[in-house]
Amino acid sequence: MSLLSPFKKISIYIHPVFWMLAALIGWLSSQSLTGTLVWIVVVFFSVLIHEYGHALTAIMFGQSARIELMGLGGVTYRTGTKLKLWKEFLVILNGPIAGFMLFIGATLLLGMVDAKQDNPWIYGLKITAFANLFWTILNLLPVYPLDGGKLFSLVMEGLFGLKGMKIALFLSMIFAALIGTAFFFMRQIFAGAIFLMLTFESYRNWKTHLSMTEQDQDEDIQDLLKSAEQQASLGNFDEAVKQFISVREAAKSGIAYVTANEYLASIFNQQGKYKEAYAYLKEVKDHLSDEALQLLQRLAFQTGELRQAIVLGNKIYQNTPTFESALINAFSHSLLGETHPAVGWLNCAIQDGLPNPKQVLEKKEFDPIREDPLFQELLHKAG
Repeated sequence: MSLLSPFKKISIYIHPVFWMLAALIGWLSSQSLTGTLVWIVVVFFSVLIHEYGHALTAIMFGQSARIELMGLGGVTYRTGTKLKLWKEFLVILNGPIAGFMLFIGATLLLGMVDAKQDNPWIYGLKITAFANLFWTILNLLPVYPLDGGKLFSLVMEGLFGLKGMKIALFLSMIFAALIGTAFFFMRQIFAGAIFLMLTFESYRNWKTHLSMTEQDQDEDIQDLLKSAEQQASLGNFDEAVKQFISVREAAKSGIAYVTANEYLASIFNQQGKYKEAYAYLKEVKDHLSDEALQLLQRLAFQTGELRQAIVLGNKIYQNTPTFESALINAFSHSLLGETHPAVGWLNCAIQDGLPNPKQVLEKKEFDPIREDPLFQELLHKAG
């Protein structure tokens, strides 16, 4: 087999922003056109070699890979069979190792030439050595989603299971905050800002993994969940329902369990089985996505759980104000005979873009408060 065969299997996409940021780094570092061009070549070559370290290792273990260069770096996307932890560790580790080998190569070449010469080739070797050493060290810090953070997470998962992964992500958040603070104290604002963003990313991942269980990592459950999702997308709802129920029974808790409940609620809602849909979502209401939470509010209203619909509407509106959640709250308060909050929520719905407010005000849900002067005043304004 040709040595180039693995390289041919890896597709590469370069986002225009990558070139723009590479040029910006080059200009800020060199203040010259030649220096900027050298920096662009070095950044491109260095990031690509780093990502090839990941991608080629993944291909060696039977996965397929593609590389995207974007923003300040690159990402290697992989598909195929899930790897064992030690193989996953090597896939991630070989990115920094490839960068470090590039540093060694540039350093050795500098030792073979007159490094005091002032030409683009010598300048390119110098910044290749510097950039790859600096980035390799930085990238191995135990901060997610840097490679060091991923490696730390894998080690902790290998030692302590899922609990270890959650601890690693929590510590990653702490490390990122401390490193970012240190950079700010050293007046390195740009580096501090980057680690501030990494702190948020670590926090987001930690929150996501908090609700994970060991069953969420069970391949059989994940395969069954994917099969159920595929059946639902094809419109085979009876078979999808059976499989989602099997996922629930196998998982019992965690992300797979919540996902199965959300799908079941969505299917039953489409079929007009509102009570069944409501029961599935209510069971996991503290772990729902924003979209599922909005469905839960609608189902609470449709099943007559007006107080629950109002509580859910308050929560949804605080996070993402929409006229839909405000209108359901207005309906609910009206049916309970509570004019002031009903009118207040109606005003919110109108302000948030409620289409055809005059037509909405004619709906039967507002009959209990229709003769109230406060509602009549709103009706007059809408007319």
